[in-house]
Amino acid sequence: GPVTLNVGGTVYATTLETLTRFPDSMLGAMFRGRPLPPPDPLGRFFIDRDGKAFRYVLNFLRFGRLDLP
Repeated sequence: GPVTLNVGGTVYATTLETLTRFPDSMLGAMFRGRPLPPPDPLGRFFIDRDGKAFRYVLNFLRFGRLDLP
């Protein structure tokens, strides 16, 4: 199912497969372990990073290329 992230106040939905595409990355390490880190009361996983910039990271994980504005 989908994984919901709160990245610096911006909410994203993706999959565990996308988040663990690069196992040695921060996201790969965070989400490949069991149990997963505890979500907030709304079921979101908090990541203390720039929420607006994270969309570029997420798209890189999804499509394998970095498209910057």
